[in-house]
Amino acid sequence: MIKDAALRSFLFLALCYWSCKQKKNDVFPALDFIKGQIAHVDTSVYSIIKLKPMTDSTYDTTYVKREEFNDLAKDFLETPDISKKFGGKYTEERMMNNDLGLVVFIATPKDEDLEVRRQEVRIEPNPPDDKIKSVYIEKTKNNKDSSVTKRMTWYTDEKFQIVTIVQKSNEKEKTSVMEVVWNHPENY
Repeated sequence: MIKDAALRSFLFLALCYWSCKQKKNDVFPALDFIKGQIAHVDTSVYSIIKLKPMTDSTYDTTYVKREEFNDLAKDFLETPDISKKFGGKYTEERMMNNDLGLVVFIATPKDEDLEVRRQEVRIEPNPPDDKIKSVYIEKTKNNKDSSVTKRMTWYTDEKFQIVTIVQKSNEKEKTSVMEVVWNHPENY
């Protein structure tokens, strides 16, 4: 309960500070938010489950030790923080999605060679307790003979999903999906 209140306070203060102090090229600090989520899971008693789809209707389900959670989330942790290091290299569009009832911040690079290709932060507006519902990050690394695209979505206080697409020259594209769930009522 205290952690929940602290998280809400942090989000509210971060949004207030960010909206008041924002410079023209600032981007929402999504990575800081995800690091806070990871720290919360690290200190929780939630059971953590990793799901990998085998077919359309079956999953390989594995219970995960708390110590392994950071390793599973490493693709998020190893993502460049575009809110700090790349100031001015990204543009951010803010809009209200009336169909979803969410405010969406979409950051895209001015230079297509940057690793992070898209970042979306979806916020449920409910002043003063605005809540981040999810963060989507798409990043691509190109090598001489291949490219790896990661489409990652973090669902606040619930789960994350990483879709990895590997394209090697002269080979078929390979896609893998991993989902990690915690604090879920059914807990799969």
